[in-house]
Amino acid sequence: MSKEKHNHGAAVSGTKSEKMLASITESVGFSFLKLKKDFEDHGISEWGRRYHEPPKEWRQTTPKGKKRKFVSDGFIPITKSGRGIILEQKHSDKHGTTEEKVFYDLMKIEKGVYDGDNWLWYVFTGSAAEDIEVYKEFCLEAKQKGLKIKIIWGFDNYKKELQNIKEVIYEQENKNRRSGSMGSLP
Repeated sequence: MSKEKHNHGAAVSGTKSEKMLASITESVGFSFLKLKKDFEDHGISEWGRRYHEPPKEWRQTTPKGKKRKFVSDGFIPITKSGRGIILEQKHSDKHGTTEEKVFYDLMKIEKGVYDGDNWLWYVFTGSAAEDIEVYKEFCLEAKQKGLKIKIIWGFDNYKKELQNIKEVIYEQENKNRRSGSMGSLP
């Protein structure tokens, strides 16, 4: 059953908000990778970007024997080598029962599921997101534990963060052109 036809409102809301995230990303000039074809078109692996292995001490296979994996909500390639931003999004237009799932995500972050060469952004969106205590507690825990994660509130702030990165890249490219150096992207 697809998310679009599912009668669970959170699934439909999540699909719409992910499309909004993709639209904003592309409006700033970055690619938003979500599907296997997206990664193939960019010549980069999905592993460590879209798919993430469980911690070593957790079960590595499903009950049917398949490799277990966590799937992120999107990936934004930033450098030519394929380094970029892993996106996790929680969208809430009203209070619901899935809010506590952020603490499972916190545990995954603590155990290194998202460690690697990419940055992790956690984006809270929706009209109720800033009022949800569990989300505020997630942010407090992440900060207190010094976890490598950028927490962003709202689509507008998400767009600003992307624009900031775009500006840094633009400045670096101009600096490299003036010096005659090829340099490297941030």
